[in-house]
Amino acid sequence: MHVEQLLQLESLDLALLWGERPLLTREISGVTATDLEDPARFLQQGEIVLSGLVWWRPGDSPAKTDHFVSALRSAGATALLAGEETHGTVPGVLVDSCREHGVPLLSVPARTSFRAITEAVYLRQWGDLSRRPAHHYALPANVRTELARLLADGAGPAELLDRAFAHLGRLPCYLLAAGGRTLGRTPSAPELPVQQAAALLRDTARDTTRVTLRIEADSGPYDTWYLYLPTRRRPRRAYSTRSPM
Repeated sequence: MHVEQLLQLESLDLALLWGERPLLTREISGVTATDLEDPARFLQQGEIVLSGLVWWRPGDSPAKTDHFVSALRSAGATALLAGEETHGTVPGVLVDSCREHGVPLLSVPARTSFRAITEAVYLRQWGDLSRRPAHHYALPANVRTELARLLADGAGPAELLDRAFAHLGRLPCYLLAAGGRTLGRTPSAPELPVQQAAALLRDTARDTTRVTLRIEADSGPYDTWYLYLPTRRRPRRAYSTRSPM
């Protein structure tokens, strides 16, 4: 996923404050939210950085802002997404600093949560199958095309899972966060309490009655997601269950 694709998601309502076109086509490798004044040691190459700008106050010297933005640049951040909730707007000094250091800057309205942005990025990484060349794909071309359309329209995890598994016999399937939170589930999958889901993920290696697919992210273990199928049935050979990441 690229920064410009993130801007195109109407459900997020992000606005570009500064960013040249070549910078907006860089690949997003992950997401980190931080309000540290110097977050460089916690960032990885290619991440977008979400910040509520709690570290900044009106009257702060431009040097403080430059220190923050230069830390993003040195860490190889793809873009800074600055929340408007704390100050009502993104300060002009931050726009100037991002322009000087070559870091694309997007504003995040107060009504858009950082969680929604994070989930949009990782859902796109999971669903954007047609862009990556391979000997075979995890999903047929028509399904990949429809998933791409649904993502562009702001579809949620449940709708994407339902479409992806539609031709597998409507299997019950969950998209789980590492801690057990359900990000999405198919219509045939009953609600799964967080504690139960976390226990199931811990025991997956010992239980052959379930299929669990780990979807890795580069930014840390807490960004790892899991496709979880609580059934002995295996998907038909028309599909592969390998990770598209």
